[in-house]
Amino acid sequence: VTGATVDEGVYRLAASKTALDEAIKGGGASGGGAHPATRTFQALRIFINAELDELQQALQASLQVLQPGGRLVVISFHSLEDRIVKQFIAQHAKEVYDRRMPFAPPQAMRLQALERIKPSAAEVVANPRARSAVMRVAQRTEVVAGDARA
Repeated sequence: VTGATVDEGVYRLAASKTALDEAIKGGGASGGGAHPATRTFQALRIFINAELDELQQALQASLQVLQPGGRLVVISFHSLEDRIVKQFIAQHAKEVYDRRMPFAPPQAMRLQALERIKPSAAEVVANPRARSAVMRVAQRTEVVAGDARA
């Protein structure tokens, strides 16, 4: 893909979606059954809209607004988003021990992972774009957001 875009000239491609689309097809990029340019345009959209940064900020903010017992529900539509959500929940769903102070109480977990739900086959047939969606659910623990250990 990169060679095709350089050969065609970056400025010309930036001005025309169709030209970029053709350069990607000619570059031999494959999307595994999807249109060859799908992943390229997805990557551009994610970068330009700073989608992954926005997701991380929203997840961090959720810890401040969720009350104990409140649920965090996130639907991700591609593996990059799902990985961020999965790692965030895992990070906050475990007690953290300070190795420098082995007898100190652990930092309490803030979230409890509850579920990972993928669409059913019938749902994917009815809505093909749902095929890559993953819904992750976590529940806020009793640790209060302002707690020094939280």
